[in-house]
Amino acid sequence: MIRTIVAVLTGALLLGGILGVLRSTPDVEEKYAPIATSGEMGEQVDTTAFQLRVDRLQLGRSVRLEDAFGFLGEPRTTAGIWVVVWATVAATTEETLVRGARLRTADGMEYLASSLIGTLDKVPLQPGIPAYGPILFELPPDRLTGATLHVTVHSPIEGDYLGPAADVDLRLSAPYTKKLIEQAPPTLVVGPVREL
Repeated sequence: MIRTIVAVLTGALLLGGILGVLRSTPDVEEKYAPIATSGEMGEQVDTTAFQLRVDRLQLGRSVRLEDAFGFLGEPRTTAGIWVVVWATVAATTEETLVRGARLRTADGMEYLASSLIGTLDKVPLQPGIPAYGPILFELPPDRLTGATLHVTVHSPIEGDYLGPAADVDLRLSAPYTKKLIEQAPPTLVVGPVREL
């Protein structure tokens, strides 16, 4: 009888241990997630493939892209609000694209960068030559508070397996976000990417 009780207790302990190990083991996404370096707006974030500094943030109800010759494109509207992240990026060792730009909201939702061409996330970056320009996002205004910028060299479609990444806290507190939204112009002119 005692042997049976000991065997049942031992089995229950082993089963509990197995379940504990399974729960604490990271899933595939966590195992192969990009290796991120964190920073804040205004400071340079250094990764193994690129350097990134977010210089400023603007909001607009619609945007007009300006090309290198000063010509303005048609206004682009959105159901939410345009978030324009102005950043300086430089490749460190080889030509690089930072195609995996997204805004991650406080509740974990991710909004990919806009597909508009002529933005910083669509331009090949040369090693040691910084480029300054906009990265555009569309999102609902109520999702902006607490959002962070996440940038990788791979697009989310290709997968971000163990690549370098930068996470930038945009310092979007509730009062600051409310102020930005209230002051957002009806149309925001967005200039082209330029090498520095």
